[in-house]
Parts: sequence; structure tokens; C-alpha cells
Amino acid sequence: MKAAVSCLLFAAVVFVSDGSHAQESKGSAPNVTVATIASQAIGHRGRYVGRVKAVDTVNLVARVQGFLEKREFEEGSFVKKGELLYVIEKSLFEANVASAKAQLEGAQATLKNSTINLDRQKFLLSKDDVPQSTVDSATATVGANQASVDEAKANLDTANINLGYTNIISPIDGRISQSLVDVGNLVDTNTGTLATVTSVDPIYVSFFVGEKELIEDREKGLIGNNSAELDVKLTLSDGSGYPLTGKISYVDTAVQENSDTIELRATFDNPKNILIPNQFVNVNLAETNPPTVVVVPQSAVQLDSKGHFVYVLDSANKIERKDVQLGRQAGAFWVVTSGLQDGEKVVVQGLQRVSPGMVVNPTEQKQ
Repeated sequence: MKAAVSCLLFAAVVFVSDGSHAQESKGSAPNVTVATIASQAIGHRGRYVGRVKAVDTVNLVARVQGFLEKREFEEGSFVKKGELLYVIEKSLFEANVASAKAQLEGAQATLKNSTINLDRQKFLLSKDDVPQSTVDSATATVGANQASVDEAKANLDTANINLGYTNIISPIDGRISQSLVDVGNLVDTNTGTLATVTSVDPIYVSFFVGEKELIEDREKGLIGNNSAELDVKLTLSDGSGYPLTGKISYVDTAVQENSDTIELRATFDNPKNILIPNQFVNVNLAETNPPTVVVVPQSAVQLDSKGHFVYVLDSANKIERKDVQLGRQAGAFWVVTSGLQDGEKVVVQGLQRVSPGMVVNPTEQKQ
């Protein structure tokens, strides 16, 4: 009997204790995570898809006819401006040069002889030994022979130019493609491209922005005709960031009718050839000298029928609702144009457990 009474008393004590504990838990302040508002220099302007483009692309073609004798480059390698790439057989063109030289020498000899004769006829005319018509004829002969000399010189220049075309050289620095014509083939002006040289450093990245964005940035003085107060950064296909910053160097002159966008082009140094023509990249624009603005974590912002709002804490850790006006997104933050100021604490986690007027137990968010 005593044992039974003791058990009942113990159960009653446990019941009262558990009930008291439950009531205490129910009335305790909920735990929330808060972040302290601090102004930041936010220069992010947007994210776009871009395509890498070469500054210069040159298709190498034959300008004279002949058999391709040599290929002086390794396919896919870097070549320098003025570097010899192909050699076309020279014998015919060397012979043409020699022939043109001989013709020039003959024309010069004839001109010299006619000039001497003209001087002789002029002397005889002064002695009244020949009529004026003889001198006139000699003068005309000198003129015709001078024209023959000029023609021979032009023919020699042409022959030398054609001989020079048998050496195909690189007009730019860049990487050269595979050779599309093998040594031993007959080539001429109708053969088409022998190989392509593409410049790689510097290099362009082309992307399109909305017409509205461009107007806003122009009004703020951030984008001019061929320059901008914006830094251009790239994210590559593997998720890594390109280490060098580019600058906008071209703004298209017309809006694309089918998309209401306009093309911008940024120039990047590319010393390690990381950027390759026709490659896709993500383009991130940021102001060079960004303004300092109030920002709030996106996780703190809520929306109802009245608009956007956040929960803030007062000095007694009591929840208060604050309506806010938002600007643009900047990464994980919203720019706040009104409603918050530096130093205020906003709830970023535990929002579902709180309401205005409730006292909470805050923990500062780790940076």
C-alpha cells in the first residue's frame, strides 16, 4: 500500500514537472538569425551571355598561279606578322623579272641614243644645216622612247610584285589554322583559302544588353559611344573567373529589331590564349567607381499585398515590420532605396516563427 502511494506521488510530481516545462518552452523567445544592415559599394550592373570574337581574321589566298612548293608553319601554332608561311614555285616569275630588266635596259639604250640625236639636230639647226621639222621629229622620237622606258619600268615593277607574291607571309600576329591545301598542288586566285590566321591578343567579347538598360546607363554617363565607366568581367564555362578585366570599346549604332537589344563589345588582354574565338562566356558588368548604397540580404525580404517588407529588431529584441522600397538586385542582396538605414538588424532566418511585437532570441549571422 505504501509502495503504491509512493508511485502515485512520483507520477504526480513528474506530471507537474513536465507540464511546467512544457509551459516554459511554449512561452520562451524563438531563436532567429539576424544580419546588421551596412552600406556597400555595389557596382554590379547585370549578367549577360557573350561570345568571344577575334580582333582580326585573315584568310590567306594565292595571288599568282603556280605549284605550292613549301609550307613553313606548324598548324595551330602562333605566327608573327611578316613570317613566311607558304612558298609558290618562283622560276617562271624570276624569268619574268629578268625579261623585264632586259626590256628596260634596251628601252633606256634607245632613249639615250635618241637623246644624243636630238642634241645633234638642234646643233645643226643652229647652223641652218637642217630644217625645224627634223628637230621636231627627233624630239618626238625622244618622247616616244621615254614612254617606252616608263612602260618597261612598270613591267619590271609588276614582275617583281608577282615574284613577291610567291612568298605568302602572315599579315598579322596570331594563330594559324590547319592548311587546307597540301604542298604540290597547283594554286591560283580561284583556289580559295589556304589557311586562316586569327589574332588572339587582344581579343573581343560581344554581348547584348536591353535597350532600357542602355538608356539608363547613358543617362548616368556610364556608357558613351565607344567607351564606358564599366568594368567587364567574365565567367568561363567551367565556372572559374577570367583573371583580367575588360573595357567596353564599341557600342553598336542600331538596336536589334527582333530582340530590342543592342550589341556591346569589350576588349580583353589574352596573353595565355584562354579566350578562344567563338567561345561562349558569361559577362558581368560592374561600375568602375560604384556608389555606396544600403543593401539587405534577399533572404530577409518578404512580400505581401502591401508590398515588400522586412522584420527588424528594436533595442529590446522585439520584432517590428518595416516596409521597404527596393532597387536592383546585386548578387545575394537587394539595393534598398528607402525604409532601412545602417545599423538596423533584420531577420534573415526563422521568419516563419515570428510576427510583429514578438520578442526573439537573436543570433548574428556569420559573415
